[in-house]
Amino acid sequence: MYTLGIETSCDETSCAVLKDYKVLSNVTLSSLREHAKYGGIVPEIATRAHLKNIDKVFLEALKKAKVSLKNINLIAATYKPGLMGSLVVGVNFAKALALALNKPFLGINHLHAHIFAPFLNQREKIEFPLLGFVVSGGHTEIYQISDFDKIKLLGQTDDDACGEVFDKVAKAYGLGYPGGPAIDKLFEEKYKDAFKFKCGRKGFNLSFSGIKTALVYKKLELLKKSRLTRLTKIELVSSFQYSVVETLIQAILAAQKQYKIKNVACGGGVVANSYLRRRLKASESKNLRFLIPQIEYTADNAAIVAGLGFYLYNKKGLKSEIALEAEAS
Repeated sequence: MYTLGIETSCDETSCAVLKDYKVLSNVTLSSLREHAKYGGIVPEIATRAHLKNIDKVFLEALKKAKVSLKNINLIAATYKPGLMGSLVVGVNFAKALALALNKPFLGINHLHAHIFAPFLNQREKIEFPLLGFVVSGGHTEIYQISDFDKIKLLGQTDDDACGEVFDKVAKAYGLGYPGGPAIDKLFEEKYKDAFKFKCGRKGFNLSFSGIKTALVYKKLELLKKSRLTRLTKIELVSSFQYSVVETLIQAILAAQKQYKIKNVACGGGVVANSYLRRRLKASESKNLRFLIPQIEYTADNAAIVAGLGFYLYNKKGLKSEIALEAEAS
């Protein structure tokens, strides 16, 4: 069975073709360079980029997969959450295709698709229950997953998302945008305790706005003393990344302890962070295992949307009807 996936929730325009769970193509064009000069995502720029690029990535995805459009059995597209204008482009494109081809259409929650990322290419057998761990530029959430249509939110950020804080701290220290890769590149574990920073956590809910403010004020303090050298900057961002990652780890360990669920499916752009990936693996035990996706499936992309779409289509036994909301209860 061939599934066409479409993702346009933010700045990536992405189309993918899957044969069951095997990724045949996953083509993504990002408008990130256009947003970088503003230090963050500009919704109207993102929408215009999707309108410009959706045809290109769609045709390229079919070409790379070596699959004819007439062979597509299912079309799945992100319908939430995301930027409204960006979502409209992808959903309308997908619905038009489904109508023209008389194929079923599924609207997918792309946060749930992030949790599905480790199961692409049948790398992992799906065994329920799961804990879901999504860490991205716009979201930081922990889920209890009885099945992919039975997902319960356990905890989330009370303010800034984890990836958003990386971007804001990087901007404050002149490291450019996006901030996550820049900080990860500077990170040196030997400096993790050079400065003492703390993130907020209450149960499974997290708070990152405080550590962001602390980094901004620490910069101003050091500038007054003319002590903001390159080494000091490395020490600061290393201490910052260490504190954020340890807070994430402690939150998921607390959830695992309470719910006694062994497998944790991870997803989202921040899961590409090299230190976080190392810490997740180092935290494993006989009662805890982290399912970590390949780097290429961590950011927003259409392969994870198509993968979850294929799973839900088969679980729900849909035939030819259009299902606009195949999202978890």
